[in-house]
Amino acid sequence: MTLSVDHLYHLDRHLLGGGETSRAMALWVPSQRVSVHVIDAPTAPQRKWIELIPWILEDRILQPVDEMHFVLGASSLVEGKKQLTVTVISKQDMREWLRIADNGGAAATAMVPDYLALPFESGRISMAWREGQFLVRTATDSGFSAPPDLAWLMVRRVMARDDIAPRLSISLPDETLIPEDLREIADINAAEIDWQFAPIPLSANLLTAEFQPESAELSSSSWLSSAALLVLALVLGFGYLQLSNMHLEESIAELEAQASAGFSNVFLGQRAKPQDIRSSGEQLLADMFKQRESLQTPIMRALSGLDSAMNSCGCDLDSLVANDSAVTLALRNVARGKAQATTLPGFKVDRKVADGVTTLTLRKVSQR
Repeated sequence: MTLSVDHLYHLDRHLLGGGETSRAMALWVPSQRVSVHVIDAPTAPQRKWIELIPWILEDRILQPVDEMHFVLGASSLVEGKKQLTVTVISKQDMREWLRIADNGGAAATAMVPDYLALPFESGRISMAWREGQFLVRTATDSGFSAPPDLAWLMVRRVMARDDIAPRLSISLPDETLIPEDLREIADINAAEIDWQFAPIPLSANLLTAEFQPESAELSSSSWLSSAALLVLALVLGFGYLQLSNMHLEESIAELEAQASAGFSNVFLGQRAKPQDIRSSGEQLLADMFKQRESLQTPIMRALSGLDSAMNSCGCDLDSLVANDSAVTLALRNVARGKAQATTLPGFKVDRKVADGVTTLTLRKVSQR
């Protein structure tokens, strides 16, 4: 339901449904049916006030207290005494207002006397015309509704009892309705009350005790339902995270297996743990670059060049001595005519035979 505000007697201006489709509304109600009383706060514990106050006001309201609805308002300290504001309404009026709201398709969440829709400013009395009645607001939580003659009389009394007369602000369409003596000291305008946008003081809500809205009574169950949904959402979220973590772990394991297999394919015969693949690969590549540089040296090229000669001579290698300038090989069982035509670019080949050992010496020839 969406919450909105308007006057009880303006519900016919809204397109409202009924029953389950009722719109939650805070409603202004006619102040002429409401009386406000200021009494000395009872000396009994505050929890017993609501039981005592109807009997304290019995002589003022002149109606059976069982037929009246009492709403405790704000308390204040006046000349050292604690005073309490009490709003009194007939239960019959409360039921009638609730019936009107229900017939109009509104679910009343609050009902506030309509004189509180007038703006309040300290030291100023606000008055506004509404359908033959004056709404009057004299203080933060005080005011009344009355026909013109009675309203002017009550306003004069309020002004007379203060040491400094409050200013007067009057909103009505015809200023001739204002007595001449008040017209001269009043700020007059033709503004109308905007019931939908006037700030509604929910602290003055008349829907208390037996008239408390059902939605407020069900608020605890609604809160429990919301809490249960929140817990369910947390459980489902946690379960989703667990499943996501499982899928992520499976994906990581699969990628680690692929990385290990790829490492073994690139570096034949080498294995590395997944977390060590990068460091092991970098080390192996560094070693391979060093090997490549070593194979490019003149002596290693010479040894590589002897490979074909050694394969064709059918001899045995007795010893090999290599340094930066020469390579010396001692061979046994060299067949006749073999290893004589050995030539290598950039090297001079010397051949000696002694005691059945053929010695080949390859010396690097300087290039000019």
